Amino acid sequence: MYSVFKKRISIKLSKCIEVNKAEYTHIQVIPSKSCKNTNTDKILVLANTMYKKLDKLIRIENKKLIIESKLKLSYYIHISKQSTEFYFIVPSCFYSQVKTKLSETWKNVEINKVDSLPININECTKYQLQYKLNDVLSLNVDKRNNSLLNANMSILEILQTDEAVGIFYNFIPMSQKEQNYFKISSREALCNFKKGINLKKSKNIIDLGVITLKFLVDFINGLLNAFLNTSSNNVNMIVPFDKQTSTSTTRKTKSDIIKTQAIIIAKSDNKDRENQLCTTLYNTFSSVNGDNELEMQEVKKDLDFYKDDIKVKSNYTSVLEAGKFINVAGKDIIEQHKNIKHNKILELRAPRCLENGDVRIGDVKVKDNKQMTYYSTDEQMKRMGRVLLGPMGAGKDYYMTNLAKDIIKAGRGLIVEDYIDKCQLADSIKAITPPDRLIEIDCTNPKTLQTFSYDEYSYNDSMTEYEKVDVCMQKAQQYNMLLDTINDVNSTLTPRMLRYLNAAATIVFRVNQYSSLKDIIDILKNPKKRDETISRLPKTATDLLKDEIDDLEELSKRKNGTIENADTKIDGILDRISKLKSSSIFTKLAYVNESSNNIDFIKAINEGKVILIKIPAKKFSKTMRSLLATFFLQKIWIAKEQGATQTQTELFINEIHQSYHCQLLMEDILVECRKFNLTPTLSLHYLDQCTKNLQKSILASGASFLLIQGTDIKVYNELKRYFEKDGYTETDLAELERYHALCLIKNEDTGYSSFVCKLPA
Repeated sequence: MYSVFKKRISIKLSKCIEVNKAEYTHIQVIPSKSCKNTNTDKILVLANTMYKKLDKLIRIENKKLIIESKLKLSYYIHISKQSTEFYFIVPSCFYSQVKTKLSETWKNVEINKVDSLPININECTKYQLQYKLNDVLSLNVDKRNNSLLNANMSILEILQTDEAVGIFYNFIPMSQKEQNYFKISSREALCNFKKGINLKKSKNIIDLGVITLKFLVDFINGLLNAFLNTSSNNVNMIVPFDKQTSTSTTRKTKSDIIKTQAIIIAKSDNKDRENQLCTTLYNTFSSVNGDNELEMQEVKKDLDFYKDDIKVKSNYTSVLEAGKFINVAGKDIIEQHKNIKHNKILELRAPRCLENGDVRIGDVKVKDNKQMTYYSTDEQMKRMGRVLLGPMGAGKDYYMTNLAKDIIKAGRGLIVEDYIDKCQLADSIKAITPPDRLIEIDCTNPKTLQTFSYDEYSYNDSMTEYEKVDVCMQKAQQYNMLLDTINDVNSTLTPRMLRYLNAAATIVFRVNQYSSLKDIIDILKNPKKRDETISRLPKTATDLLKDEIDDLEELSKRKNGTIENADTKIDGILDRISKLKSSSIFTKLAYVNESSNNIDFIKAINEGKVILIKIPAKKFSKTMRSLLATFFLQKIWIAKEQGATQTQTELFINEIHQSYHCQLLMEDILVECRKFNLTPTLSLHYLDQCTKNLQKSILASGASFLLIQGTDIKVYNELKRYFEKDGYTETDLAELERYHALCLIKNEDTGYSSFVCKLPA
């Protein structure tokens, strides 16, 4: 006979049940002066989404019971004499979402992962904070100020060097069902509050006495009503009014609710001192007293700050109330307390497409890393203009010289129009330009002075007569703007006068395409020269220019074999020419001489030459400087239109606002320059110096902007929509260090990118 014994099998519990503890990440938030705490409640709304239903916490996988831990979000403020710091403890699985939400809430903060909080809280004296009255009543919530954090920071007045205090907030997510239950169950308490009934959570003898007295009052009122046969609804009460709830409490009944546990801590060499510090810190919470307030109670046990519930009393706070707890320092607090670790400005990396190139923007610093940035080399983007903005002495000229150094090295062409002071910008660029690439046009040097002629329009023998006349007509039209730059209060340039001017110039240039401006004026005011010049026209040109000849005939007064000129019909032109000739010997020479020795701008630009146009302020009046600057800008643009597009050309104009007509030209150039391989760089103090239309062209042209330290805040406001996209505010502009710039750079990856850079040395 055999005995059969069943063999017992033991199984490890870990093979049947698995408990997954939540993993948490520590985040340090480093604020900046532009931080505002108006939307911190959105962080708590996100925290409530961390709630997990029971079926998500417990599940069976492969015959194994899996138990997940509940999640929470914590916030800690650490205050010592040396520093004030702000930390979050977030579930690792929610790290990306929380980081995004923090960046949306405080656009200019730096968010860093750290290993731990700066202090072991269990080694400190601890007190918990709980509502004094029923949870339905709210603390005072005002998003417009940082009253609580500001009050908390006042502890610095009594803190000693080796001491620290902290405030730990633990936020436990609630389901929508829990929130609704709280609101429904709290209605009676809210009604009792309005009736003046005591809603203290823990009542002392005095509170009980008040309740007893109120009961007696109600009893007497009822008795009187019975004797007097008065309806109980009639007013006959010792307590004659309902107590009104605050706006904060009213909002709480409609707001999302989250459980909040709050701990204040203190660390010192002396236990009594720790208690004193905790009491002082607790008193600062009176700044948010409203219908409800907080009271403190010492916590003597150790706490596990990585569990969802840290086993202290919970408060049912609205997300608006809890949002007052999650505050970081802004401008006022940072300026008041020098111990707050903060970033003066937001540090952002430039996009990767700007990490390589030919022309430097500057050094971008992000934490301890530096990134050299360049203007885009994309075929379209590199032709977009640049605008440098900054006050006198900001470093605009120095920056443009460094730009020129890179441009020359890259083999691009460069044209500099300099009519400021002694032309220091042009001279500094001359010093770094290889002699074989340099063309210097000094308007005070007769050898390099250019005559007033637009030789970029030219004809040759292979052209038809129609083509030749067309070239002459286009060339003639340029003088309209040139003469208009000479202001004269005594006479105006009427359309009829300009018709005479165009007719004269067209005829003169068909006779000799290198004619001077003097030749044009001569046939306007001298009938004999007029007749002589017209007689030299080819027969085919005479037929095509019949209208122009007839126009000029209106100036001839023929009587009894003599000819006089009708000067009154062209007095606006003659007055301006008189000013031009008498203003300077150099403008007179430019007026008198033929243009056969003028520089061929089309050829020079296509060869990638560095052309420096110098118009010294001491040698020319403001009007003449504007005229010369306009003349050369016309020539540059005509050259581009007529075929000087083989090489990318950079154009520098310093303080373009000093020439009204240059601004008029630039309005069109900015929006067309990309087609003609031209990149303008304008230097200004502020945008409002320009005409309204030029401002519109600058903003519409896709230009890049450098707001150098000291730039007017109005410029930021013009570009605000681009800077705010990346988180920059006007505070960042105000906080720039010397020779740094807030940049808004056009590029192929992101459209516009903003960052702060140090200008190249």
